Amino acid sequence: MVNIESTSNAIWWIKNPSAAKAGGGAGRKASLGSRFCLDMVELLRNISLQGYSKLLASELTLAERLIWLLVHTTTFISMVAVLLLTWEQFIAQYFVINLKDPLYPVENVPFPAVSICSNNRISMRAATRYALELQRNDPSPRELKYYLDMLKYLRKLYIPGDRDSDVDDYVNFQAFLDIFGTWNNETFFDTRRIMRMLAPNCRDYIMKCSLRNVDIPCFSDSAFQSSLTKYGPCCTFNGKNRLKRRDFKNRFADSALGLTVVLNSSHADYLAPILNTNGYVVIIHDADNYASISSSNALEMFPGQRQESFLKIFARVIDTDKNLHSFSPFNRRCYFHSESNMRMMNSVYTFPNCITRCRIRSIIALCNCLPFQLPLELVENLEGVVYCTLSHVTCLGQYQFKWNNVLTERLRIPGLEREIEEALYCPQCLPSCNDVQYRVSMSELPIDTYLANLKPDEYNDTLLGSDLSVLRVFFGQPHAQLYMRLLNNEWFEIFSTIGNILSIFMGFSLVAIFEALFFFCKYIYMGCCRIIDLSRANSKAKMLNARKLHICP
Repeated sequence: MVNIESTSNAIWWIKNPSAAKAGGGAGRKASLGSRFCLDMVELLRNISLQGYSKLLASELTLAERLIWLLVHTTTFISMVAVLLLTWEQFIAQYFVINLKDPLYPVENVPFPAVSICSNNRISMRAATRYALELQRNDPSPRELKYYLDMLKYLRKLYIPGDRDSDVDDYVNFQAFLDIFGTWNNETFFDTRRIMRMLAPNCRDYIMKCSLRNVDIPCFSDSAFQSSLTKYGPCCTFNGKNRLKRRDFKNRFADSALGLTVVLNSSHADYLAPILNTNGYVVIIHDADNYASISSSNALEMFPGQRQESFLKIFARVIDTDKNLHSFSPFNRRCYFHSESNMRMMNSVYTFPNCITRCRIRSIIALCNCLPFQLPLELVENLEGVVYCTLSHVTCLGQYQFKWNNVLTERLRIPGLEREIEEALYCPQCLPSCNDVQYRVSMSELPIDTYLANLKPDEYNDTLLGSDLSVLRVFFGQPHAQLYMRLLNNEWFEIFSTIGNILSIFMGFSLVAIFEALFFFCKYIYMGCCRIIDLSRANSKAKMLNARKLHICP
């Protein structure tokens, strides 16, 4: 008869350590440790992994066994190192953004908001009316020119970082405004109301509008409206994102089929320009975002006066696989629009609005005021918040570097330690999982080309008697690039990679894993059973001891 115990190489044929061998150690019970050592020897001799039987081969000398031990130790350490490096690379590249469609139809891309801002931030006509009002309220009235000169200081609310020596003058003027520049129902000087009143009127600035080569009313919910931007009140087209979804006919992929705006760029109403340009400012931004380039995702262009400017927009759409909803935002490094619990504009989370919100929090904490240009929708707590005035300009200028430089994570870069510490830190802000990024290129022609192509019925004294500028905004291509954020490695790719490494270094297989698990689980079970038996034996001994009859002398 064949002795299965001596001929089988399978680990589950190891003899039961609890069964005493015939003729071996009669009446003596082997300890669990000695039985473990004996079965470990049998495991190494019979396991399906290659080379481990060499460690106990009787035909090899001690030196040869030590060489085999060194080989196995080196192989194991190398395998662990390679697995750690592979895992680190896997974690670092867990999510990737791949190009999904290079010819994504541009009609599926939201048309951006277009904010047009005059370089002149204070209208001469509006400032004159307000100066007359201040003159009437002043107990000691002065000449009108004095009030106009003082009102020019309000431009510092747009550029608080300018260094000047006339601090006392505009601080004293602000003290005057706090008393005589407020309405009866106002507790504090309402900077936002005054700056809206002094800003150039959109109806005086924008003269004619057309979309898809069809004239449209310039001022309506689907066209231009006054809105707040980095430069204060400006004229914003598509501010309510009415052109988010369009059809093929409304692709806006040509200069004649996009947005065309005729502007009055005359300097006759200038009182307080803020930039060194004779033209105007155009901001291209997402309609859901506050228009500020310091919060990213907004682009500024500076067309010239008496120029026909062509702004070509190139879009890149970033989408995210819906399966990534199961991952936390900080693992996937992005927020879905409905995911963040922050109160945002239009109830939609965006990265630029999150940065603006973080900046507002810092400004209120450091200067105890809110710049009038910033949206109230992004303020966490409005209680006790006042608009910044000329008395806050010094504080605002002191921290301009901090608010213009934002970090969402801190990396130690040699030589930039001070800049990193002084920058605004907003770790809670992550990119949007679904986003559209725009790129703009601009070209210009003299306005004479536009005037020469006008039809006879389009000529009028208003157009010909003004310093005209023409702005054309359109998509530069009939398609965009669509990118998709997704998992870099699926579970089966990870499984195959780790399996290949284990098999190369140690010849691992599922059978070998089962053998090792069977062996160790067996002894874990035996150890637990022994603990239970000892506990029961101790309990019985205590009970017997309690029942013994003790005779006391």
